[in-house]
Amino acid sequence: MTRSQACRILGVSIDADMQEIKKSYRQLMHKVHPDMDAFHKTEYDYSVQEINEAYTFMCKSGNGLNGLASRTSSSGDSARSTSRASAFDSSARFSSHASSDASKKKRWNAPVNTHAYAERNIYHYVEDYDCSIIGSFILDTGKFIWKPEEDFPLFLKSIFECSKKILEQTEQTGDGRPSLSRRGEVQAELTYLLTQQFIDASETLKLLIKPSVGKEADIYRIPAMLELSLSAPKLTAGSTLYPASITRHRLFLKSVAGQNVGYLSFHDDRLYYIVIPLLEQRRAQVKICVSEKQDSKKARNSSRYKHLDFWLKVPHTATGTFPENISLQIKNLLNDYMH
Repeated sequence: MTRSQACRILGVSIDADMQEIKKSYRQLMHKVHPDMDAFHKTEYDYSVQEINEAYTFMCKSGNGLNGLASRTSSSGDSARSTSRASAFDSSARFSSHASSDASKKKRWNAPVNTHAYAERNIYHYVEDYDCSIIGSFILDTGKFIWKPEEDFPLFLKSIFECSKKILEQTEQTGDGRPSLSRRGEVQAELTYLLTQQFIDASETLKLLIKPSVGKEADIYRIPAMLELSLSAPKLTAGSTLYPASITRHRLFLKSVAGQNVGYLSFHDDRLYYIVIPLLEQRRAQVKICVSEKQDSKKARNSSRYKHLDFWLKVPHTATGTFPENISLQIKNLLNDYMH
């Protein structure tokens, strides 16, 4: 994006200062906000996403506002700063307008999984004049697949609330009595299953990590760590490790001698919801070695972590699909919860 394009989207002149840009931005967000009367009476040539992208660009392009760039999360995905850009009112939620024809307009541009068990909300951050995050509002609702432009913590928030709503509806309308002592455990599992319906694992991985493309498969080299077990044997650089089991959605590893060494950990939290499901669904293979490169002497003396060389092989036949049995797993989980 250029400054000229950003100014056109924001409706300001090319030489506008930051005060003018902020003022125009807030006016536009008021106009396109789904809970505002203006949203139902007027149209604007650009979407919320385009307005946010333009505003973020202006904030980061030498106008003395670098806060947006520094507030991306620990995953290191700078694209997520775009989805953090603002809105109008931190308390805003879909109101009675939600049932009107105007509010049914698609406000979030993403593919959908029509076979997903339920719809989820798309949340957007709210910022004040100084680009400080003060809350979030619901931008859209649907069966939208996650993409990197959507802030991942907000995505997890949407999935958690979706799982909570499903459980509450099941408790109210389902046959039988819920096992309330297991509610937390069931909701955690339900949340995990729902993420698989809203993340296209194989396709999303391509957006996060550039693969080495082969004739029959894509191969990814993924930053990873081994969280060592208390009884782990001494591991030397270059030692090959093997999958032992997947328990509670953690991949446990073993040495060549079959000894338990610990479980796989990622620097990027998003990979837990991509790599582990691919392995659970037997859609990928791994090669794992203790990395030659470890941290400083202090880190090497630590008894908790080891850096790994981790390769993931995803056959082309396993790409671009969603597991068809996830909805059935959700139904069985809810049925078990109620009996």
